[in-house]
Amino acid sequence: MKRFTIAAAGAALVLVAGVWLPQAIGHADEQTPRRTVNVGSSDELAGAMSDAKPGDRIVVADGDYEIDGMSGKHGTADEPITVVAEHRGKAVINEGQLEVEKSSYVTFEGLKWTNGDTLKLTSSDHVRLTRNVFRLTEEESLKWVLIQGADSHDNRIDHNDFGDKHQLGNFITVDGTETEQSQHDRIDHNHFHDIGPRAENEMEAVRVGQSAISKSSGFTLVEDNLFENCDGDPEIVSVKSNDNVVRYNTFRTSQGVLSQRHGNRGEFYGNFFLGDGKEGTGGIRVYGQDHKIFDNYFQGLTGSGYDAALQLDGGDVDTSGSLDSHFRVYRATVVNNTFVDNVSNIEIGANYKYAPVDSVIADNVVTGGKGKLFNELKQPENLTYAGNIAWPTGSATVGVDAPDGAITVADPLLKNDDALYRIVEGSPAIDAGSGKYDFVTDDMDGQARAGKPDVGADELSTADITRRPLTAKDVGPDAPE
Repeated sequence: MKRFTIAAAGAALVLVAGVWLPQAIGHADEQTPRRTVNVGSSDELAGAMSDAKPGDRIVVADGDYEIDGMSGKHGTADEPITVVAEHRGKAVINEGQLEVEKSSYVTFEGLKWTNGDTLKLTSSDHVRLTRNVFRLTEEESLKWVLIQGADSHDNRIDHNDFGDKHQLGNFITVDGTETEQSQHDRIDHNHFHDIGPRAENEMEAVRVGQSAISKSSGFTLVEDNLFENCDGDPEIVSVKSNDNVVRYNTFRTSQGVLSQRHGNRGEFYGNFFLGDGKEGTGGIRVYGQDHKIFDNYFQGLTGSGYDAALQLDGGDVDTSGSLDSHFRVYRATVVNNTFVDNVSNIEIGANYKYAPVDSVIADNVVTGGKGKLFNELKQPENLTYAGNIAWPTGSATVGVDAPDGAITVADPLLKNDDALYRIVEGSPAIDAGSGKYDFVTDDMDGQARAGKPDVGADELSTADITRRPLTAKDVGPDAPE
């Protein structure tokens, strides 16, 4: 007997022997309904994770737990597998090691981690670590969170608190395979704090890529994070691959810099670097090709050389060499940044042999009372200055002889506005930008660049300010979404 089926408003009509009879339509969520699984012991947690299905919400009661790994578990975008604390921060992982392997759409939320082993995301995608507190127990070098493995991509680490780290290793390390970095991962709205004391190497808060895979592209996004008292490594954030973006972060009283250590085509914009006069605080240092540095604000930084507010550094190799070398800077574009009261502002070629080539420094506001505001420690090749405003006070000098209009010596009329210095009416920075840089569409406050852009990181505007330096209330487990 033939059966024909048609859909009708949540049911099906089936033709049987000439009569249409109703029949329920089967849905995936009816076959495998969403479940809430409450667990209160390590064994129950292990069992729930082992049996996890799309849409499962594993709720972990207050208490201490040992955790096991998770392998081959796949949620979906609409039905992720979620392991969540019943009360944020009250379910404590104090033993075991979590490795999420060959899995997708899995979330761990609201847990406190005090165990002593690296949390690993291996060959997985769309894994999310959100609103956790990380206080790992360390006796020796330890990476806290590691992204690695083939086919790793689109993972997110957000709204977490990482703090009090005193051994070598990073809070977050983004690796991959032997040849390629994990791609399209996002690190956002985290509070990184109290890492140190200063080490020579291997103590970054965040490391994106590594020397051996630095020719690959990560497309990593590091945004809206707060770094406070991150004093462990000369590179607070170390980028070691191509095509990554670091934006809208706040670096406060942290010794070291945001560094493009290896790789090309990095973008660094909308960041606030606030040293508050603390020793060794710095801004941005780059190597490699085709970087864009714009809309950043640098204030009260005391570092120089490796730790200058901005260092377009020299290279110890040109365009080829060992992958752990410092590659010569080509075609860096440094535009619409503001520098206020730093010990050393813009430095060029402080270290190594090969000076930067074909770079642009334009439309920046640079003020200060010490040293050279523009300091060419090596003679750059074909460097273009255009539209900058310099205001040396005290013993400071401009530092370079530039063509007319390239660096204008004038008071930019900066006014202290909520601890930042912004331009006011009558400033020579207003509408004085060269207007050549289409990627500069707004300013450090998130206000649109209207008409001909103003010089510096700030655009004079009555529009709402949508971005400010971040505080602890803006990031971490209890911050608003």
